[in-house]
Amino acid sequence: MSKNNILVISECKYSNIGMSRLLKEHYGAYNIRLFSDFKQGGAKAERIIKHDIALIFTSHNLEQSVNVIESLVLLHQQYSAKTRILVFYDDERVVKLLSIMGISVELVSSRISLYSLQEKIQRLLESYEPGGIKVQKTRELSPAESDVLFNLLRGDSILHIAEKRGTHPKTIFSQKYSAMRKLRLNSMSTIFVAGKQPLRSI
Repeated sequence: MSKNNILVISECKYSNIGMSRLLKEHYGAYNIRLFSDFKQGGAKAERIIKHDIALIFTSHNLEQSVNVIESLVLLHQQYSAKTRILVFYDDERVVKLLSIMGISVELVSSRISLYSLQEKIQRLLESYEPGGIKVQKTRELSPAESDVLFNLLRGDSILHIAEKRGTHPKTIFSQKYSAMRKLRLNSMSTIFVAGKQPLRSI
């Protein structure tokens, strides 16, 4: 069988080690070459595209989850990625933010049973189809709009973003509201509501 280069990304080293052991112990027949990374900000688009499969764990750390989603947007915008991707989540805000961004990717609750998890991984290993991140055309952001939006999500101010980008704050305001219009947002605080309580607003 062909070799599968698998990247496991998680800020929780225990999730990382557990998934690595599961892959090594149960899927030796698939000739797996395993790579692991649980450093903060590990879900970089340029790192993901080098692998056949990426198993990405988000967390209750919203900034880490925002980094993952930004990487998925960059994969779509900048690369013809063939990587098969499985995103694990334990926070419904991740699902909500992906939905707002119009991103379709295979999502799995981190509370999934071990049997179901093994089934999903086996299907990934047997598949020759690319992972296929899809973004709704009407919600596709320009690279500048994406950069502004994700900087806002990480808590940067309009002035700080303008300073970093070497542009006028009015340009950042314009890009922010253009992104919000495409994503059909009345308020940035909508992003931080997961059915119950808002986390914070920008």
